[in-house]
Amino acid sequence: MMQPTCRRRIGGTMAAIRQVEVSNFRGVRKAIWAPLPGLNAVIGAGDTGKSTLLDAIELALAPRRNLTFSDADFWQLDVTKQIDLRVTIGDLPDVLLDIDRYGIIHRGWNAATRLLSDEPGAGLEDVITVRLTIDQDLEPRWSLYSDRADADGTTREMPPAERKKLAPTRLGVYANHHLAWGNRSILNKLAEIPSGAGGALADAARKARAEFGTAALTQVQDALDIVHAVAEKAGISGALEATALLDAHGISFSGGTIALHDKDGVPLRNLGVGSSRLLIAGLQAAAGEASPFVLVDEVEHGLEPHRIIRLLHTLGSKETAPMRQVFLTTHSAVVVRELSAGQLWRAADDGSGGVVMSRTDGGVESQKTLRACAEAFLAPQVIVCEGPTEIGLLRGLDVHRDETGQPTLAAMGAAFADGNGDNMINRAYAFADLGYRTALLRDCDKPFTTAQLGKLATAGVMQFHWDEGLSTEQALCLSLPDDEIEKLVEVAVEECGKDKVNSDLRVQSATLNADMFSTLIGFGLDERRHLGAAAKKGGWFKNVTLGERVGREVLAPALDRCTGTMPGIIDDLRTWAAA
Repeated sequence: MMQPTCRRRIGGTMAAIRQVEVSNFRGVRKAIWAPLPGLNAVIGAGDTGKSTLLDAIELALAPRRNLTFSDADFWQLDVTKQIDLRVTIGDLPDVLLDIDRYGIIHRGWNAATRLLSDEPGAGLEDVITVRLTIDQDLEPRWSLYSDRADADGTTREMPPAERKKLAPTRLGVYANHHLAWGNRSILNKLAEIPSGAGGALADAARKARAEFGTAALTQVQDALDIVHAVAEKAGISGALEATALLDAHGISFSGGTIALHDKDGVPLRNLGVGSSRLLIAGLQAAAGEASPFVLVDEVEHGLEPHRIIRLLHTLGSKETAPMRQVFLTTHSAVVVRELSAGQLWRAADDGSGGVVMSRTDGGVESQKTLRACAEAFLAPQVIVCEGPTEIGLLRGLDVHRDETGQPTLAAMGAAFADGNGDNMINRAYAFADLGYRTALLRDCDKPFTTAQLGKLATAGVMQFHWDEGLSTEQALCLSLPDDEIEKLVEVAVEECGKDKVNSDLRVQSATLNADMFSTLIGFGLDERRHLGAAAKKGGWFKNVTLGERVGREVLAPALDRCTGTMPGIIDDLRTWAAA
């Protein structure tokens, strides 16, 4: 039985990148990433190699072979360690599935395990790996790679036509070349300039030269008179009747000379960064099969939130059957909140120059956390707070420390996420599951079950809580010195009104009212407990703004005079964040 000439593909309508492998390139010593079809958004605090991953894809799949590199492109400037960029592609066109020509470089991709095998096999998709290497001679070398071909000394290159088809489109900060009919323009993929247009362009150049000469003659006549005089004296007959025309070489027209303009004749390349990106992304979508891969670094650049969302939709963020694969980076909570959990990847430094890529399970709880705590996903470490009171206290403490020249939790890279009460365990777990250093700050009026504690411990979540049985308000009232108790009541009266404060206090004790806390000298344990219970049940500080005021004006100035466990727990939390 004859062997078939083509093996199977997964069945997508366009080629798709199955794996990206980067070695010794710029800030990345090693990274292996298996992106998904559709949109892949990369986040990660600081310099974690996000842009480098996009650059690696663009360079490995570049249709041009005249790229230049420098020593700065090597990891830690070590030119003895070869730059090695590998992009593995599936859903191949028939020409690249030809066994006779490319069988030795075909490899196998397991879609279930997302692992690459060097040899094709049953149940595996046939894929090819495009490899770009740069040694200390700085010469780039492209090839189609497999371990078998490398061991055999066999080399294969991708045909130029296929290189062009697989070349990514990049929506950069400067993408104006897409608004004219150049070789790399998306407009040229939509509609090439017909060959007959060459004559029209040449005629236009000739007319422009002639018309300029007539108009400019009066402006430069004095200079021309000097030229004529010098030519006559020097005996240069060819310059005796010199005139001023546009340089014949400088005005040669090409396809790139034809550009988009608005109704007033202003070139569209004058559009702002955001508008250009939106327009070009739309053109890319209209081009259909023009390019299977789109790269966008800092997708939010130059765009307001509503236009960011529009751009994401244009890039296919909501498509159930995406037509192309999109790779983008972002530092925007708007982007994070708009995407589905399954589209988000976190790039993290492993401490030795390696980049670890991780993503959520894409489940309902992950999506809820993404929507509610988008800002926290952009930080290197997260403190999940039980609710807005705890978030406000930490924010207020941070503001006071910043005002007094002390390091803050925010400066240490910690973000505060709202645990939303009973959801705090799931939210803490969602962050820890993505590899974030995660802490949970909670009160202790509702004890956790053994199973809940075990889940947090397994995920590596560090827990901080007040004494057993105490809410945050109660712990605060038991810890503050007497003068700060008086100030706490003053804040409650200002924010909630004296009538409400008195009403809530009388529920706890018929003899208590707000004025008593400004006249009593010293507060006993009973008054403190009643005050804490009234503050909790009355919801005096149950929002971030009020919690922040208490943290900044009441707790922070007196923290070193507080009693009980609260000051020690706050110090422990800072120690954890600084580690």
